[in-house]
Amino acid sequence: MSTNEIADRAPKRRRGVVIALVVSLVFNVFFVAGLIGHLVFRAEFGHPPMGPIPRFERASHEMDLSGAQRTAFDGMIATLRQHRRETFQKNRPLFDQIWDQLAKPQPDEKVIADLLAQADANHLAFQKTATAAMESFLATLAPQQRAQFADLAKWPNPVPPHP
Repeated sequence: MSTNEIADRAPKRRRGVVIALVVSLVFNVFFVAGLIGHLVFRAEFGHPPMGPIPRFERASHEMDLSGAQRTAFDGMIATLRQHRRETFQKNRPLFDQIWDQLAKPQPDEKVIADLLAQADANHLAFQKTATAAMESFLATLAPQQRAQFADLAKWPNPVPPHP
C-alpha cells in the first residue's frame, strides 16, 4: 500500500467517525428528551389515560356490587369487548383500502368517502350496542350507585388542577 493510499483513507475514516459520533449524539438527545417528557407527563398526570373498559372495571371494583349486578357488569364488559373486536375487524380492511387509494397518483375521492362512510356506520353500530349494554347494566343499579359509577368511570384519575 502506498503512502498516498494511506493518506486518502485517513480523511475518510475521520469522516466516518465524525458521522457516527453525530448520529450517536442525535439518538442520545432524542432518548433523553423522550425520557424527560415521559417523566414530566407522569409527574403532572400520574399515568397515561385509561381506555373506557379499564375505567369501567376500576369503577366496578370500587363499588359494592351485588351478585346480580356483578353478572350484569361482566356481561356488559364481554359485549363491549366482543363488539369492539368485531368493529376493528370490519374497519381494518376499509382503512387499508383508504390508504391504498391515497397512495395512488389520482385517488378516487368518492371511493374514499364511501369507505369512510362504511367505517363510520360500523362505529355507530358499535356505539349503539355499547350504549344498550351500558343501559342494561345501569338498570341493575340503585340511583346512588348509578351516580357513583358514572362519576368513577368519567376519568382515569381526577382532572389535574390548573395553577
